[in-house]
Order: sequence, then structure tokens, then C-alpha cells
Amino acid sequence: MSNLLNILMASMDALRTTLAANTEAVLHDLTKPECSVISIVNGHVSGRKPGDSLLSGPNDDVGFLGLLEPAQRVPSRVFNNYKTTTSSGKVLNSASTIYYSEDGVPLVAFCINVDLDVVNNLKRNLDSLLPPAAEQETENTSDKIPAHSFDDVIAKFRQTGAENKIQFRKRVVAELQKMGFFKVKGSVGHIAHALGVSRYTIYNYLEKNDEK
Repeated sequence: MSNLLNILMASMDALRTTLAANTEAVLHDLTKPECSVISIVNGHVSGRKPGDSLLSGPNDDVGFLGLLEPAQRVPSRVFNNYKTTTSSGKVLNSASTIYYSEDGVPLVAFCINVDLDVVNNLKRNLDSLLPPAAEQETENTSDKIPAHSFDDVIAKFRQTGAENKIQFRKRVVAELQKMGFFKVKGSVGHIAHALGVSRYTIYNYLEKNDEK
């Protein structure tokens, strides 16, 4: 056990200089549950310090299953992707590795707890700098138009007697551009096929329309 603790303590020293402030790493000596915390990085996340008991940690810790269930003679077990809650009500993303003796007795626990409040607050601040979601949805509505709709819309256009084929195609492209159809992914290819021209021709029409 002493060799394992020495290895993990060295890892804790490395984590102390690299972990972000919202991530806590905790090393427990499970043979001394009343003062199990022997090393901790960023203890402010859960409000703990060296010498604290095993029960001083966050609630709903799935890692405790590794203390209660038979280890089936495995050297370690990993419990990950679960939520815990601190005494102050802070929700953490947590993971734990439990190390066992040859007889299946839990000896050491290495735990990681991540406070996502910092990340979520940052995301909210960044979102506040973006246009309202409603406006974004309005802009992207045309992205949901099925491919067959291009053919349906184009079929409604009729060439007039005063137009030749090129003039008709240019008019169709101009009208579709006004309707926002060219915001749809793949629209150029669909419209080019429907009008019997190349994609380059459609891009050329659009470029000329933008110059007007």
C-alpha cells in the first residue's frame, strides 16, 4: 500500500501545478475513514482539506459502491460520469478509482470532482454577446427545407414569351435568392440540376445579382 500511496502522491504533486481551479483531486487512505483525506488539490471545490473524514465529501457519491460491493479480487475499479452534490448544494461531475488489496479490501481512493458552474457561467456570458436565439432560428429556418422543395418551387416558374432560356434562368435564380433559398446547404447543386445548368453558372448569376 505504501508504494501505491507514494506513486499517487507524486501524481497529486503533478496535478497541483496543472489542474484548472474548478477541478478537485482527492487522495484517500481508506484504512482511516475518520481522517481519510491525505492529499487534496483545489479543496475549495468541495470545501475539504487534508485530515478530513471520508464522510465529509459530496453526497450521492457512486464511488462508495466500491467500498460496499465485493471487489472480486481486482486491483482497482473505476466509477465515472456521475454527479455529486456538496454540502452547499453545488453539483459536481465526479469520478473515482478505488484500489484494493489482494484480498479485495479497499485501501485507497483517487477522486476527481469538476465544478461546472464556472464553465456554465462563462457560457451564459458568451451567449449574452450573441444575437437572441429567436433571431438565429429565423435565419436558419430555411436550412430545414427538404431537397424536393426546390423542384416544387422552381416548377411554379413559367417562361414568358418575352424571355429566352437564359433570361428565364436568371429571373428564377434572382427570385430564389430573394426568397433565401441559397442559404440552404446544397441548394446551388439542386437548383443547377433543375435548371439544366452547371453550379458555376448559378454562382455567376448570384455574383452578378449581388453587383446590382
